[in-house]
Amino acid sequence: MSLITSVEQLEALYGLPGEASVVKELDHVIPEYAAFIEASPFVAVATCGPEGLDCS
Repeated sequence: MSLITSVEQLEALYGLPGEASVVKELDHVIPEYAAFIEASPFVAVATCGPEGLDCS
């Protein structure tokens, strides 16, 4: 697999995000999410697409 260097290449591989994903997309951590993160001893961020799931 070659290096992805543009949004267009990424969309060609994974398509466009679904509406349920888009409505959760934010450019900052809202207070509700911050409270959840602060109360958590461990936080993982996960993404998924047609090829599978990645969590880090």
